[in-house]
Amino acid sequence: MSVGRPEVRRVMRWAAAIVAVAVLLDTAWTPSDAASKNSSHIDPALLAQAKAHPNSLFDVIVEATSLKTKLSSHAKADNADRAGLAAIRAAGTPHRALGIVGGASATLRGGQLLGLSRDPDVAYIYADVGLSAKFDPQAGAAAVTGAGTREVNAPAAWTTYGVTGRGVGVAIVDSGIYAHPDLAGRIVASVDFTTATGGANTSGDPGGHGTHVAGLVAGDGTASAGAFTGVAPGANLIDVRVIDGSGASNLSTVLAGLQWVLVNRAAYNIRVVNLSLGSPEQASYLTSPLAAGVEVLAFAGVTVVVSAGNSGPGASTITMPGDDPFVITVGAIDDNGTDTLADDAAATWSSNGPTTFDRLAKPDLVAPGRRMVSLRSPGSALDRLFPEREVTVAGASTADYFTLSGTSMAAPMVTGAVALMLEKQPTLRPRQVKQRLVSTAQPLGFGTTFTRGAGLLDALAAVGSSDTRSWRDGSRVADGFAQMVLPLVYGQSITWESLSFNGGVDSAGVAWSSVTWDDISWDSVTWEDISWEDISWESVSWESVAAEDISWEMTFEPLSGGAGWTPVN
Repeated sequence: MSVGRPEVRRVMRWAAAIVAVAVLLDTAWTPSDAASKNSSHIDPALLAQAKAHPNSLFDVIVEATSLKTKLSSHAKADNADRAGLAAIRAAGTPHRALGIVGGASATLRGGQLLGLSRDPDVAYIYADVGLSAKFDPQAGAAAVTGAGTREVNAPAAWTTYGVTGRGVGVAIVDSGIYAHPDLAGRIVASVDFTTATGGANTSGDPGGHGTHVAGLVAGDGTASAGAFTGVAPGANLIDVRVIDGSGASNLSTVLAGLQWVLVNRAAYNIRVVNLSLGSPEQASYLTSPLAAGVEVLAFAGVTVVVSAGNSGPGASTITMPGDDPFVITVGAIDDNGTDTLADDAAATWSSNGPTTFDRLAKPDLVAPGRRMVSLRSPGSALDRLFPEREVTVAGASTADYFTLSGTSMAAPMVTGAVALMLEKQPTLRPRQVKQRLVSTAQPLGFGTTFTRGAGLLDALAAVGSSDTRSWRDGSRVADGFAQMVLPLVYGQSITWESLSFNGGVDSAGVAWSSVTWDDISWDSVTWEDISWEDISWESVSWESVAAEDISWEMTFEPLSGGAGWTPVN
């Protein structure tokens, strides 16, 4: 059966319609220790809260089943559509369609949540947790230099290979981007998901965080005569605002931003996404809707770069979605304001691996992240909170720059390097990009794999690499991703990671080598046995994943419940 059949499109529209319900938790809840989904189709901690508070409102994300039985039998999904949508309307208030994770968002009371969790068309229900952009507001005089860009060898890459990121679209999923002179003419699109109506971002960056991140990626140094320049000063920027002026966001809002990127990636040549935000791990990435969302982008050809978090120096402090193996997770070092490695040191607040639930080695690599000078958003929340961080270039009448620290500042250094790599070789796939970054990283004389990953970013070596391998560590895709893309890859040949799994046969005793998409017993298969990278993703219509054309009216309320501009130390 081909991807374009009407019944497939109906199934994906249904998957886009199941609720991703964002509800304001009125009591604290603790992340579950479980690394897999339970039989009641709801996160155990959320289930306990719903039982204890049946009349309280909860922000949740509801993921649909893949309807694989109906799909494989070529049955119509219309009846399931009507029944499922009726159940959602009866259960609570729907908000956003989130096709990127096969779900949607809504608000339900605890009792309604329990009822929906027993619906056979619901695969799983998650809490719509808060995410935030965090930073380290350390006091004291900063070394006002642009040493970080030089230390990662970005200028050498510009001169050696003639690349500055020209033509490459970089999505900054953050608090917005102020129209700074250093970015003139290169903010090619702006969209805002923090307001009730959504639409174009006309407010710039009321938070200040996104502008600082954007400058580290692509500032061209116009206002500083080149003193403060990003890693890819020729790249185009796509402003995707998901964090409000107070620093708050939530899971469904970030997913909505990622979904917009998926839909519009071709229009703006979006090849890399920067996520300098995160939230403490709630469970294994295998059950995370955010992991499913970033994996959709990765398999659709968009490299995703994520900050590791600022919860160090303890072990297992990586924040999601940095815990997903298919993203590039970046930790921070202190470059001591110089461009030599000799005086570099660990940034004690940079989050460390291994990941809490899956014990994965993270971060993947590190970049300078302490006291980084980048673009200022005048009058923004951070600007008002920390006026002492303003940086005025000699001879200038205004402070055009600002100093911040954090893995939020380290990640865009890597994002900029990815833009350089993709200008030189546009055909690189995300896992090839990751392989080149980690294999060319500069060794450091301190730390471990769980604190500094493969080492320090080397933009020159990464751009010049001819490594043809794709990064691979044996990790499997998230459950939500696997279930959602099943209808899209149905009919392709299957490549197995290991034909010896389970003695070489499936649960019915059929040899793996002879199993096809038509006869496989999906409920008894573990997703890791499929070699997902060998699927022909170029033939997949990702627009059907991101479909938002649902048949029920949605309402959306502005953000609430995020962590805000919270200091690290």
